[in-house]
Amino acid sequence: MYISKSIIDGLKILGFDKESIKSVSREKSLEEIFLSTLFLNYVLVLVIFILTTMTGGASINGRALNMPVIYGILMMYPFTYNLLIYLTYGLFGLMAEMLNKKSHIKPLLSVGFHTAITYSVVFYIIAIIATSNLMASLFLSILFIIWFIFTMFLSISVIYKFSLPQTLIIVFLPLLLISIIILILLFIYPNLIRSICGYLFI
Repeated sequence: MYISKSIIDGLKILGFDKESIKSVSREKSLEEIFLSTLFLNYVLVLVIFILTTMTGGASINGRALNMPVIYGILMMYPFTYNLLIYLTYGLFGLMAEMLNKKSHIKPLLSVGFHTAITYSVVFYIIAIIATSNLMASLFLSILFIIWFIFTMFLSISVIYKFSLPQTLIIVFLPLLLISIIILILLFIYPNLIRSICGYLFI
């Protein structure tokens, strides 16, 4: 089954397997992996819906979640997730293309979606842990960010064969841009996080 193969490929990439990165980056079509990631996320959303319906809701750190809002977010999550993966890896690929016109975005996108299908399961596990231990989930989230950066670094290095300084530029420039955008949003809307939490919790 294509989904199981994609998850295995994603795990190999997250295990820093350079041959898997090269193999996946040469895939000609992104449609199958895009749809596989979408399908898996909808399955995970369905599982969450069934579990929370059976248990009468969910809570984080003792605070009950506003389930109608959560269900609304979950309905939009699978497609939004795929779109964010496309934009994120597309941004890193664009930086590589700007640095060297012979580089193309598509190979990195292919690797991105193969890791994304594995990330879906990771996010699901972190979300489950958050309902019982918020600090543990935050710690795992930090580890995930570090793992993501290192995997991105290795993927760019293998796909585009850039030097160490070039690869560092491509990895950290988008991260810097994203950080600046987040800081601007928090400067304009200082109560943004508090407002979001107000909608998510009862």
